[in-house]
Amino acid sequence: MSRKKQNKAPIGDKILYKVKTPNGGSIIIMPDNILIDNYHVGKAHIHPDPQNHAHRVELSLQDCEKIYELIKDYLNLSNEFDIEELMEMLI
Repeated sequence: MSRKKQNKAPIGDKILYKVKTPNGGSIIIMPDNILIDNYHVGKAHIHPDPQNHAHRVELSLQDCEKIYELIKDYLNLSNEFDIEELMEMLI
């Protein structure tokens, strides 16, 4: 039996995935392949460049549910996805 929980929320032209495991969680914005997770370093961080997974920026907010809701609200309200604008909200 899997202990992984996954949600998939289509929002406009994006799909927001939320995955929760006993070891942490992740949020993925597709098709942009933007990853927010708290694996490896234990603190929530964003990988803003899908081509450079090693580049990560720590987030001030550490609650994955709140981060997910903020991103969901941003995608619902925004006509265009802007990674810089999203990062300003989260860091």
